[in-house]
Amino acid sequence: MYDYRMTDEQKEYQKIAHEFARDEIRPISLELDHKEDPLDCAYMPHLLEKLDKTGLRTMSIPKEYGGGGVDDLLTHCIVGEEISWGDRGATGFMLSSTKISHILASELLGDPELADYWMREYVSDPTFLIGTATTEPVSGSENQLPYNGADGGYQTTAVLDGDNYIVNGKKHFISNVGWARLMFTFVRTNPDVGVEQGASLLMVPTDAPGVKMGKVHNKMGYRLNQNAEIIFEDAIIPAKYRLGPENCGVSYIRRHLRGDALINAAGQIGVARAAYEKSLEFAQNRLQSGRPIAHHQSVGIKLVDMYTKIQAARAYVHYAAWRQDMRHEIPIDPPMTLTASAFAHEISCDVTKLAMEIHAGVGVQRENFLEKWFRDTHNMLFSSDGGNNMKKVRAMYAITGQWGARSDDENPVPGGAYVAVGDGL
Repeated sequence: MYDYRMTDEQKEYQKIAHEFARDEIRPISLELDHKEDPLDCAYMPHLLEKLDKTGLRTMSIPKEYGGGGVDDLLTHCIVGEEISWGDRGATGFMLSSTKISHILASELLGDPELADYWMREYVSDPTFLIGTATTEPVSGSENQLPYNGADGGYQTTAVLDGDNYIVNGKKHFISNVGWARLMFTFVRTNPDVGVEQGASLLMVPTDAPGVKMGKVHNKMGYRLNQNAEIIFEDAIIPAKYRLGPENCGVSYIRRHLRGDALINAAGQIGVARAAYEKSLEFAQNRLQSGRPIAHHQSVGIKLVDMYTKIQAARAYVHYAAWRQDMRHEIPIDPPMTLTASAFAHEISCDVTKLAMEIHAGVGVQRENFLEKWFRDTHNMLFSSDGGNNMKKVRAMYAITGQWGARSDDENPVPGGAYVAVGDGL
């Protein structure tokens, strides 16, 4: 049975994360967001170095490498909420350590010495970031749908040439391009079949020959997390950097990655909480008709709605994370992760909208955090994991069994619903 009490370790990580968000992230968040050039918005290396000293950057790394050894997703969600309370874009730093620890510890990289090398590199370099290159100009949401034709999905190609892959193509809307040292990149290794049978995952050092950063995207929100194109022009990537068997299919790889969607969902709750706290303080101090506007029913009810939505979203996300952590004892329920994530993204937009209504003219001013938080939450609603509608479509397919269990699925979902790309992550 799910226990709503936090462990002592979770309380300690929550405290560390909140203090870091309060002291180091929030004070510079608004200034960086207002930079016109998106290249100037991203966090500077010195902030990563400070984060490293807290132990949060390496909390997922096994203890034998000097990390925190935190393996449960629920703790990551707790920390993700606190970090995003400081700024939504900062949560991307956390995802770096979860990605590298889960992938390198999964033995997907066939060379144990190579995995050991990169794990130690990550721990020793406090500015080490990871990225995942999936979305392309011609293939975005279809990578997450049941269509499996040869003409759909990733078009970035990787052709084996001796001991190397020659990679050509372009990804866009990719986080941490320009900062990441490693980019986990989905490529097409067999263009004659669909991605389920013809895609592979390469661990790409971003300083490899033929790899370069393209256009940096100028987003309306979530600006402190840098998104850009990454371009491959006859890029030379050693074959030993392939993760898992060639043409193993996206779903096979995704079984070894989990948590990003729920950590992102927790991040949305962090922004909503920040907006609620600021609105409550404002409403208790703003006087109209001789009393605080919080005492007026039209405003007080808005505060109640904000509080309720945040509590409901947090409870759902935490329960979904706990279910993931208990996956070896309780069957995974794919729609739960998808719907919890979609719900958290929606309530975060609802809450920031209510916060704007309470603040009225004050809220739309650029020097106020409210309009920034409004932009941040809506940016993620439309873009995170294919957008909220895509999450719901995938949940619909899983709930109604339209995908059907596949013969290559190690853990088919009861009732025949197929765990598609990203489900359960």
